[in-house]
Amino acid sequence: MSSSKTSDESQLPITYRPVVKSEQTKVLELWQTVFEPKGDGYFERYFLSTASPYYREGDTLGAWSDNDQLVSVVHIRRMILKSAKNETFLCGIVSNVATLAEFRNQGLSRQLLTQAIDKMEREGFDLSMLGTGRSHHYLPLGWQPIRSRIQYVITIPNNISAPDPEASWISASSMSFYDRLFELYSANPRSYQFDRCSSLMFKYWIGWHWQQDSAYICMLPDQTGYVVISQPDGKNCDVCVSEYRALNVDAETALFNMAATEIRRRYRRNSFLLHTLPQHTTIKLMGWENNDLISEQNEDMMIRNIRLPNDTFQAIKAAYETENGKATIWPGEYF
Repeated sequence: MSSSKTSDESQLPITYRPVVKSEQTKVLELWQTVFEPKGDGYFERYFLSTASPYYREGDTLGAWSDNDQLVSVVHIRRMILKSAKNETFLCGIVSNVATLAEFRNQGLSRQLLTQAIDKMEREGFDLSMLGTGRSHHYLPLGWQPIRSRIQYVITIPNNISAPDPEASWISASSMSFYDRLFELYSANPRSYQFDRCSSLMFKYWIGWHWQQDSAYICMLPDQTGYVVISQPDGKNCDVCVSEYRALNVDAETALFNMAATEIRRRYRRNSFLLHTLPQHTTIKLMGWENNDLISEQNEDMMIRNIRLPNDTFQAIKAAYETENGKATIWPGEYF
């Protein structure tokens, strides 16, 4: 797939085509230029089989000037969305849309996004998602906002249950039980959740994010659940229960109580942010109904139908938008 376009006589001719493997260094250089520079192999992870196992050469689309300079890119991250009914959907996560400053406002990324849609249609994608602070850029191309409630402020009760004395917290940087995390994550899924395909994704993508957020992880002694507390960037150092997985209601309740107790002990905080609502229980049943429960509305996530029946697409969208839907995108999965 290759095309050329000249928007204006004063502008250089632009060629649009997929990026091949030997050109990935140019993509990394462009991302480092446009976005805040990242270390520790941040952008490289989008091309690694351990962190991005579904990646295929050509999933990054580029706009090239006539002197063979890469000036704009759109990356499609392939992810599998699974349902509680064991359905699977190929989801194209549009990531790292970037254009060099001197080439902006010429329609380059819009053209690349159009070609990304064409590619997803040709290659059998079911739907697409993205995260953006510029939703108006994607609305004309068919992406719709997901107005999900993603953060809840919880005040820690004074009478919270004592934690299990056998439970211990470890930092993400010293974690090694990726296989069990993968097993727990994959069991009894929410209405919709992204497949992590193997324990390698926990180590090289999810775990990497946890390390950047200085996260701590606790596994229940009977290994029926785990919980992650962290201080994600952009939250003004608020402490967050950023991910948790439990096989049953008892395990989930125990995880929340342990997380609240640890947050009070480790961070000297009396409140925390809860990322999405419980799967097996409710805030009210946990006895936290009299505490501050304030949701943060997220209008930056967007979704687009590629080839699903409309009722299926609307069911997926609704699961992310409603509290009873139980679907969520965990911070460690952010694309």
